[in-house]
Amino acid sequence: ALDTVKEAVDLGITRVWMHRSMDAGSVSPEAVEYGRAHGVVVIDGGCPLMFDPAADGAHKFMCWILKLGGSVPREVS
Repeated sequence: ALDTVKEAVDLGITRVWMHRSMDAGSVSPEAVEYGRAHGVVVIDGGCPLMFDPAADGAHKFMCWILKLGGSVPREVS
């Protein structure tokens, strides 16, 4: 993940989403820190499908559960 975030910074990409579900997924604390230190908005957890208004019930339920457990960020910085 760190190499990918470094490449994103080099390419001028300003937003990165690191997927995480029940395990660490692609989230790397070092990559999160590097990205934020370089002005990238980093979403460090969750699945984009969980936040789609048209998402299926399973993704909506998983989002609710992961928010309770702290695996999905409540704020994005």
